[in-house]
Amino acid sequence: MPKDLTNAAVLVVGTGVMGTGIAQVAAQSGHQVMLFDTRESAADNAMDKLSVTMDRLVARGKIRREEADLALGRMTPIGYLDEAADAGIVIEAVVEDLEVKRNLFASLEDIVPEDAVLATNTSSISVTAIAAGLTHPARVAGMHFFNPVPLMNLVEVVSGLQTDPDVAALVY
Repeated sequence: MPKDLTNAAVLVVGTGVMGTGIAQVAAQSGHQVMLFDTRESAADNAMDKLSVTMDRLVARGKIRREEADLALGRMTPIGYLDEAADAGIVIEAVVEDLEVKRNLFASLEDIVPEDAVLATNTSSISVTAIAAGLTHPARVAGMHFFNPVPLMNLVEVVSGLQTDPDVAALVY
């Protein structure tokens, strides 16, 4: 298991409201962030929305232009999951469908390093059920963000039955 996620590259899968918010928070916290979505152009569109969001934050005096530019520079839309081979943590924010989440994590097991954390943003599906059948279910945890992500200083960390306690502690 990873020792530290402080400087880990983050893969956010799903670029709807939640995924975009998660990407923003991660990038503003200093992480390199990759955004992926199966919908064509969705990750690029999310970047456009994030640019507008950053401009608004600068205009309101919430952040400096340099901070906004640095955060935007840390985010990269990707077209294929294979491009995220160096991700230290994956946070999925896809449709609330057990099979979709299971299939996603099964695919990612062959792409990201064995010590990468696989986190689900679900609030309604069992983390244990999502991790079932994976080669390394101990690295799966729930990382449930609250909407709107950039304004809510709250993340619920949920362990599954097989989640390694060290993984839960890292996510926390």
